[in-house]
Amino acid sequence: MLKAIMLQLSLVLVVTGIALIVGGTTAGVSALLGGLSYVLPSLLFAIRLGRLSHVAAHGKVSYPVEFFVGEAIKVVSTIGLLLLGHALMPGLMWGWFLGGLAAALQAGFFAFLFKH
Repeated sequence: MLKAIMLQLSLVLVVTGIALIVGGTTAGVSALLGGLSYVLPSLLFAIRLGRLSHVAAHGKVSYPVEFFVGEAIKVVSTIGLLLLGHALMPGLMWGWFLGGLAAALQAGFFAFLFKH
């Protein structure tokens, strides 16, 4: 799962580089904020699931319940980070912001290329 997160981060960094070249610093920061708004909660969720898988093997925790609770927390924190990015950056470029978010969201479709 961490490989998929690293792929997301890599794709966000590529989009950020393109935004820096094409649109300047504000576009680059906007793309980075949009992408990290999804990558950071996903990374924390993956780390938590990795730790819970060892505990769930011993029957001390319900893995499906923890998965869905963790996914709900991930979605809420992603929305919170998107709103925070909007609030903290006055000249946010929405196209690049959403482009960074879209890059992070679509990285899963490229994960099958790096299966091994």
